Amino acid sequence: MDPSEFSNIGSKIRKERRAKGLSQSELSKKLEISASYLNLLESGRRTITVPLLIKIGNELGISLKDLTVESNKRILSDIMDVLSNELFEDLDITNQDTSEFIGSNPNIAKALLKLNDTYKSLQEDTQNRLEALDINSSVRDKPSRLPVEIVSDFLQDNKNYFNSLELSANSLREKIGLDIGPNIGSGLKITNYLKKKHNISVNIIPADREAKSVKSFDSSSGELNLSEMLTYTSRNFHLAYQVAFLEGQDLINKIVDDNNIVSTDVVPLLKISLLNYFAASMMMPYDAFINSAKKHKYDIEILMHQYACSFEQVTHRLTNLQRPKNEGVPFHFLKADIAGNVSKRFSLSGIHIPRHGGSCPRWNVYLAFLNPGKIQPQLSRMPDGKVYFCIARAFEKGIERHGMPKSFVSIGLGCDIQYAKELIYSQGIDLENRQLQTPIGVSCRICPRVDCQQRAFPPIDKDLKLDITYRGTSPYVTI
Repeated sequence: MDPSEFSNIGSKIRKERRAKGLSQSELSKKLEISASYLNLLESGRRTITVPLLIKIGNELGISLKDLTVESNKRILSDIMDVLSNELFEDLDITNQDTSEFIGSNPNIAKALLKLNDTYKSLQEDTQNRLEALDINSSVRDKPSRLPVEIVSDFLQDNKNYFNSLELSANSLREKIGLDIGPNIGSGLKITNYLKKKHNISVNIIPADREAKSVKSFDSSSGELNLSEMLTYTSRNFHLAYQVAFLEGQDLINKIVDDNNIVSTDVVPLLKISLLNYFAASMMMPYDAFINSAKKHKYDIEILMHQYACSFEQVTHRLTNLQRPKNEGVPFHFLKADIAGNVSKRFSLSGIHIPRHGGSCPRWNVYLAFLNPGKIQPQLSRMPDGKVYFCIARAFEKGIERHGMPKSFVSIGLGCDIQYAKELIYSQGIDLENRQLQTPIGVSCRICPRVDCQQRAFPPIDKDLKLDITYRGTSPYVTI
């Protein structure tokens, strides 16, 4: 192990220990070492043997991979993405330089990512203000860093798993009397529970009544209004969300407070994300859902029918299955529109999803728009040689009503190739056949594939030496 990793590992041990509510003395007793020695380990002043590292991981309920430099790969990819900006073209920064810096200073690297997010946001804000001036309109003040990125990083840091919410949601679904698996009466049971427990009436608003929203809750009148144009799955999810809102607030507030999240722009968005998590846990209880997922080899369509949930709800729930000693496949997940904007992103697979757009058009999450409704598998090979098994499906999203505007979105789900055989979608695919692997990149500026027909920018790490008499597969082929 590189010595530069010791302080990083020590800080991770300290963070996980505190998250479990353990003192140094308590953890040291479990590890059968002195508290002073544990203090030296956490401060990076002593090396850590592999057997002790494994023991620490077992006591804290985290994997060896999460304690070692492997957990910094996402940060490394994000930093490389930042350094691909033309602002840094004159600086001879190598991948090795970047890797060594992150290994010894992961928190500073995270600070630089925050700074970059602020820079990007201010750039966008300036452009919006200029455009607004052109049309004599005003632009609302925006936060210097996008709240969605802060929330995304928070979920990533927690592996998108919150045990306290899982336990509470499971207890609540038992109280309501929700059955495991397919249950056409779930909506009615939740409706009755809301009335009996909270004196809240659920109203289904007819389609011919003018409405500005698909859901609204009036606490003063005790009325929850849902549009009849919502799908069955969406209606049930909104009902579960309402229960989470009424009975899960204390737990969610504790998560927010414990992580010192105080921004008025971030807190509401994070609470919505955690309320959605709570609702999903109610509709798809952890133990039953993971058992069913493994039994059916992660067949999303079967799970949709078993739990009466949508494709997006099921795929998103699959990313939550990270309970220690009962984990599912470590997936990556993203939701993108036809313009390439990524509204949701999460990665436990190790694949890098750019923070600010610019993903590879060869990736099946974008190719899925060419054949909406069909689940499309892909063996995706990154420039470093790592291969991922990815599935994607594009579909219409919006109110199902004539004349109402709709949009297309694509959901991508994937994992490291080593887990591909656990997914039903890999059946019939020769996973060892390199010819079936689609070469993809992170973004054009840091992708070394100069022969790509869809390259939009030259790679920043290569000199642009073009021959005006020659045109290759890309206008940016170096010779």
